[in-house]
Amino acid sequence: MIRTVCFVVLLMPCFAGTAPAAPLVRDGKAVAIVALPGNPDAAEKLAARDLIDHVEKMTGAKLETVSLDPKELDTFLAKSAKDGKVPVVLGRAAVPKLEKVLAAKGIVPGTFVLRATKEYILIAGVGDGTYFGVCELLEQQGVRWFMPGPLGTVIPEKTTLIVEEQETGQSPSFASRWFQMPDKDWQVRVRCGGPVFPGGHGLHGLPKFADEPELYALVNGKRSPRQHCLSNPKVLELVVKDVLAKRKKGLGPIMGMGPNDGRGFCECEHCKKLDGGDFDPFSNEPSVTDRYIWFFNQVLEKLGPDHKDVKIAFYIYHSYMRPPVKHRPDPRITGALAPIALDRVHGFSNPVAPEKSYAKWLYQEWGKIMPELYDRGYWSNLADPGFPFIIVHRLRDEIPVCHELGVKGWRVETFPNYASTLCSNYVAAKLMWNHKADVDSLLADFAEKFFGPAAKPMSQYVAILDTALRDSPCCTGSAWDMPHHYPEKIRAKARVLLLEATKLARDKGVYADRVQLVARAFDMLEAFVAMLDARTKCDFPSAQKELERLDAVAAKLMEEKPVAMLSMGRFSTYTNYMKRFFRPATEQGNKRVTGGNVLVASAKDEWEFLIDPPRVGEAIGLWKVGNAGGNWQTIKTSSSSWSNQGFRYYKGLAWYRQTVEVPKEFVGKRLFLWCGGVDEKAKVWVNGKPVGISPGAAFYPFELDATDMVKAGKNEIVFAVMNDVVNELGTGGIVAPVILYAPVGGKEAKLENLRPLAETFP
Repeated sequence: MIRTVCFVVLLMPCFAGTAPAAPLVRDGKAVAIVALPGNPDAAEKLAARDLIDHVEKMTGAKLETVSLDPKELDTFLAKSAKDGKVPVVLGRAAVPKLEKVLAAKGIVPGTFVLRATKEYILIAGVGDGTYFGVCELLEQQGVRWFMPGPLGTVIPEKTTLIVEEQETGQSPSFASRWFQMPDKDWQVRVRCGGPVFPGGHGLHGLPKFADEPELYALVNGKRSPRQHCLSNPKVLELVVKDVLAKRKKGLGPIMGMGPNDGRGFCECEHCKKLDGGDFDPFSNEPSVTDRYIWFFNQVLEKLGPDHKDVKIAFYIYHSYMRPPVKHRPDPRITGALAPIALDRVHGFSNPVAPEKSYAKWLYQEWGKIMPELYDRGYWSNLADPGFPFIIVHRLRDEIPVCHELGVKGWRVETFPNYASTLCSNYVAAKLMWNHKADVDSLLADFAEKFFGPAAKPMSQYVAILDTALRDSPCCTGSAWDMPHHYPEKIRAKARVLLLEATKLARDKGVYADRVQLVARAFDMLEAFVAMLDARTKCDFPSAQKELERLDAVAAKLMEEKPVAMLSMGRFSTYTNYMKRFFRPATEQGNKRVTGGNVLVASAKDEWEFLIDPPRVGEAIGLWKVGNAGGNWQTIKTSSSSWSNQGFRYYKGLAWYRQTVEVPKEFVGKRLFLWCGGVDEKAKVWVNGKPVGISPGAAFYPFELDATDMVKAGKNEIVFAVMNDVVNELGTGGIVAPVILYAPVGGKEAKLENLRPLAETFP
C-alpha cells in the first residue's frame, strides 16, 4: 500500500539585518556552481539541466557544473566558500546534510527539502523530489509553466538572482498525480508524478472467440465476443496462467484487468448467480461488480502463496461502478473510480448537481472496502470539440474532499485544449500536489504573469466563465449544453472583456499572443452557438456559414505549435467530435434546402412529449392522429435533450408529436422527412401512417420517404424515440431539427441515409 503524506511547508524566515541566503547570479555574472553526484540519475540530471537552462534564459549567465562525491560534501562547501562560489548541491550529493530532515518527511516519491543559507543551497528528494525542489526554487524566482510550450512558460528577465534563506520541505498530498494526456514534460514541471495507475480493459490469455466461443458471454441466447463468461472455470484457469507467465518474465506485480469497455455481459445462469442483485440506474442495467470482484478474488487465490505480492488494478466504471453487495474484495485489489455517466460539470457540494452527492458516496463506500482507491475521472468535457470549459470551481471543491476520503492518486482524462480550459489544468496540478493550495492566489498569479497588462479583464473573463459553469443547471456533457451554459448575456460580458484585454495587450508581444489564443477559443464558442441557433430555426445556409467560420478559427488554433491545441497525436478533438456529432446535421441540412431542393415545412423547436416506461405507446395508439389525453407536456429539441428538461435519469421510450403545415402545391410531389439526429433510435409516423425506422446510429441524420403520407394543410408528425444504451453524453431523444423537403429530381430522387434504415423497433 502506498502511504500518502500530507503536504507540509517549513520556512525559516529572514530576520531583520540578515543577508539573503545566496546569489545565483549577480549583475549578469554567474556566482553559483551546480554540483551533482558522480552517477546522476534521471531526476538529478533533469534538475541540473532545467536549473541551468532557466537561469541562463533569465539572466544570460550559464552556471558551471561539477561532479561531487557525497562523502566530500563538507570539503566541497568549504572550498566553494573560499573561492567565492555559492554551491547548489543536488540530489544524493546533498543527502549527507539533509538525510535526517528527509527521513522525517517520509518516503513518498516527490518529497523534497530545499535548504538555503548564506553559504550554500542544498536540494534533495525522494524519486523526482530533487527535480521538484529545483522547480520550487525557480518558481520562487518568478518562473511559471502555466501551459506546455514557450507560450505557456513565463521566464522573467533579471540581472541578479538571489535565493532567500529558508528550509522548505514538501511532500505531495497524493502519491500519484497524472493527467491522461500528452505533454509529460509539462506535467512533471507542475509536479505531476508518482506511480501511474495501471488499470486496463479486458482479460488476457484467452483464445479467440471463433476458437472457443463458450469462454465468452451469453447474450440473448447467443455467445458474443464482447465480454467473457466468468463462471466458466477455464476462463479463470487461462487468466491465472497468463498472470504467471507475465510474472515469469518479470512483469508486474500490479496487473491491470477487467471487463472490456462497454456492455454485453454474460447472461448465463451461473454468471448471474455471482451478482449481488443490485441495479445500476446510471448504466440502466444490473450491476456486475460482484461477479468481477468474485473473479479477481479467485485469480489472487489461485496464484498461491508464492505470488502474494501480486495486485489487480481495475477501473470502477460503467455497470461495475457501484460497490459490491455480496463479495468483499481481497485487499490486493485496487481500483480507480471512473464515473463516466455522472455530471462532469459541477463539484461534489454544488446544490444544482444532486447526482454529485451520489458520486461522493461512491468514493466513500469504495474507500471503506479498498485500501487503495484512485480517481480515473474526467476533467474534460467529453465529446466536446474544444469550446471554453473552465472548471476551477469543481476542482477546488472535489480535490480536497478526495484527499479527506483517502483517495491515493489521479489518472484523470483530460484533453490538451489549453485555450479552452485555460487555467484549469494548472490549478488541478497545484491541488494534486497540495490539496490546501490557495486557489484564489493561484488565479491572481496566473492572470498577472500570463496576461501582464491585460490581467484585470482576463481575470474577470476566467471568473465569469467559471461561475457560469458552476451555476449552470445543465450537466449532460458534450457541447449541446454550450448555449445553456453560456447564454447571450454571459457571452456579451465575456466579449467586452476580451476586447478590452486585446487593446491592453496590443503590441505587447507574448501577452497579445496569449489573449488572442483565448479569444479564438471564444470565437469558436460564438460560431458554434450561432450555428446551433440557425439550425434550430432551420436556417441551414446560415448554419453552414457559421460552421465554416468555426472551422477557420479551429484550424488556426490547431496550427499553434508546440502547444497542441485541440489535437492529441492523430486524434483531434475538434475534427473527430465535429464529424461525429455536429457537422453531419449542419451540412446535410444545408444540402437539403439548397441546390434546387426546397424546404417544404419545418418542425417547431417545441414538441409535445410523453414518456412511456412500460413501452405500450404503440399498442395503445399514441401514433394515431388526434389522440387525446395522456398528460403530454412541452419539450424543446434545442435544449440538447430530454435530460436537461427534467428527465436526467430516464432511460427508455418516449414520444414526440407536433403538427406542421404543408402547402397544397407540394402534395403529390416526392417529399422526404429528414431528421438531424436522435439519441438513439426512432420510429416515425406521419398522419398516423408509419414512415420508417432510423438506422439506430445515435446523433447521425436520417431521412424517410413521406410522399404517400403527406397531405395539404395540417400534418401530424409523431416520433417514438428509444434511448436504452447509456453513453457518456447523458442525452436522449430528438437532438436536432426535423424538416419536410422536396428534392430536386422529384420522383427520381434517392434517399441519402448514412446507414441503412432499421427494420425493427425498438
